[in-house]
Amino acid sequence: MTTPKPRTPPPRRRPSRGDARGLQRARRAALASLIATAIPAVRIAPAYAEPSAGQSSAAPTRVRLEFIRAAGAEHCPDEQFLRAETARQMGGVDPYDANAPLTMTASIEHRDGELVGSMFLRDGNGRGLWADGFSSRKDCRRLVAAMALSIAVLLDDAAELPAAPAAPAAPAKTAEQPVPPQEPCSPDQPCPPQAAPAKSTTPAPLETPPARAPQSSAPPVPAERFRWVAGVDAVVGLGSTPGFSVGPALSISGRWPAWSVALEVRALSALAGKIEAVDVSVSTITTDVVFCLDRRILFACGLAELGVLRAAPSVPFDAASRWNLGAGMGVRAGIASPLARNVSARAHAEVVHPVVGAAILRHPGAPTPERPVWSAPALAVALGIGLRMNL
Repeated sequence: MTTPKPRTPPPRRRPSRGDARGLQRARRAALASLIATAIPAVRIAPAYAEPSAGQSSAAPTRVRLEFIRAAGAEHCPDEQFLRAETARQMGGVDPYDANAPLTMTASIEHRDGELVGSMFLRDGNGRGLWADGFSSRKDCRRLVAAMALSIAVLLDDAAELPAAPAAPAAPAKTAEQPVPPQEPCSPDQPCPPQAAPAKSTTPAPLETPPARAPQSSAPPVPAERFRWVAGVDAVVGLGSTPGFSVGPALSISGRWPAWSVALEVRALSALAGKIEAVDVSVSTITTDVVFCLDRRILFACGLAELGVLRAAPSVPFDAASRWNLGAGMGVRAGIASPLARNVSARAHAEVVHPVVGAAILRHPGAPTPERPVWSAPALAVALGIGLRMNL
């Protein structure tokens, strides 16, 4: 009886180079995902540590840098910051070289209330090799740092870059066969007919069209146009009436990208109910024409004001209500913050100097001049907060 031989286990399959490259791509994609998640929450830590004395690393791929800050991203860090941050992530090695065959284009633009950073790598023929991008609502410095980290991750591993197309191999030259010597021609022995030269079978090289630089996959940022904006505010004033006054304000304005003009109507009622121990109801209605310069979230304005002051005593100074005309010039400054696509919140402060000051008299129309019970001060101030909606 024969004893069965033990079965030899099959040899383990070693991972191929393609599998290893796939694992590297997966790791790099996971790292890029972590970068994008970390932008709005935490500061980005360096991706690589300084190599130790006993370790050696291959030289990183060198690229030529093109850095673009589009409209709305002028306040973002400049090219020097991106260069320094990339070198820091790569342990002090600067991968940027103006004479490198590969070109890295890094651009930042403002789109739909967000800052969008895009990166494109292309070869000398304009063929796209790699692309990546991130976005952030406010922190542009952190966005550029994330872009530098993504570039450092790519350039530190040259094996991850797709190889440029190899030049076609030159056709092998056929060895020339020896031609047997021929006898010289003579009248008795004419020359044999010569064969026509063979046509070349090698096709003429095709003309390749000029390569174009890869275009951004992000849609272009639409240019701002004229629009109508409606607003409502709650206003607190001092100097328009005796004591403090409060009331609403309604406005309609025409808005261009950098400036606006508005027509505003305001109604304020005085909180103080007495003047010289007499109960008086005082209110004012004003119309303002406001010209503003808008810069991102800040705005500064000049205004012209025309209004009337109404004083109605409960015990006659004079039984009838009195109306007093007033006019003034002033300035306004404030801040705006978007709440939704077409809605924003605004807060402002203003100072108005009366050109024609309103006054309250004890006996209006008296033939003898008398001292006013109240007159408008040299400066009137107001604070307002409200909403604006694009129509």
